[in-house]
Amino acid sequence: MVFCKVLSIVVPHYNFINEALFIELEQQCLNLRLNFEIIIIDDASLPAQKSYLQQFKKAGFKIILLEKNIGRAAIRNLLATEASYPFLLFLDGDSHIINPNFIINYINFHHQNPNIDIICGLRNYPEKTKEEEALHHFYGTKQEMLAAKQAFHSNNFFIKKEVFKEVQFDEDLTHYGYEDVLFGLMAKAKGYTIRNLDNPVMHLQLKTNQEFITDTDDAVQNLAQLIKEPRYNHLLKEIPLVRHYLILQKTGLLSLLKNLKPFLRKSLAQEKPSYFTIKKLQLYKLLQLHHFLS
Repeated sequence: MVFCKVLSIVVPHYNFINEALFIELEQQCLNLRLNFEIIIIDDASLPAQKSYLQQFKKAGFKIILLEKNIGRAAIRNLLATEASYPFLLFLDGDSHIINPNFIINYINFHHQNPNIDIICGLRNYPEKTKEEEALHHFYGTKQEMLAAKQAFHSNNFFIKKEVFKEVQFDEDLTHYGYEDVLFGLMAKAKGYTIRNLDNPVMHLQLKTNQEFITDTDDAVQNLAQLIKEPRYNHLLKEIPLVRHYLILQKTGLLSLLKNLKPFLRKSLAQEKPSYFTIKKLQLYKLLQLHHFLS
């Protein structure tokens, strides 16, 4: 028995051609005879990276092309505003559907657990990747996939629209990173229930080592911005990086180690990932956080 017969699938899109994603989503919805809409908002991609979306200007789809980039938080809020139905399925535009039962898995889980407000479907990574993308792949498989089983992630989640309206992403965060962590913490603080479901998508768009480190810098800068906001102080101590920073800050150790940052950055960018890579990355993040908060 299917409880949820209406669904808005909402996808932020940026500089990644992924025709197969939208074809598969449409086909699964049609097979289930859902009342559905697939809303794609492109966040000012390069013309060559978004022109293919024209083929999806048809029944069941809503395509919006932004002229100016508004960022990861604002575009997700805009997607929810555009949605017509009471249930939202958020997917990143660089996702690959690996399960022919992907949508029905969400619907059945919701039917069995109607009081759960947010369902996170997790993320997988390809088995192999290019050498220049090794750092992102290593971190994703060794750290991110495990963390995603315990925390909220925005790349693949099902949520009641009424709940999303009460939480929303903080649009003051204009850099990459931690906007999803904050969303999950705010949702929990408001009393909403979050559960993880083994219903992953494949993350296709891996970054080069240098791009990954730049994204890390942006994410830590976002986190520093949040720490400076008194309204979030009660939430951020749940983030391990923040807890470690607060402890080490009192010892003065981060000030003594700050000159290690260039070495760590070079090592992360050039060396083949190993067991010590995660430790180096954690230290690099702590030193960057110390830098942004000094």
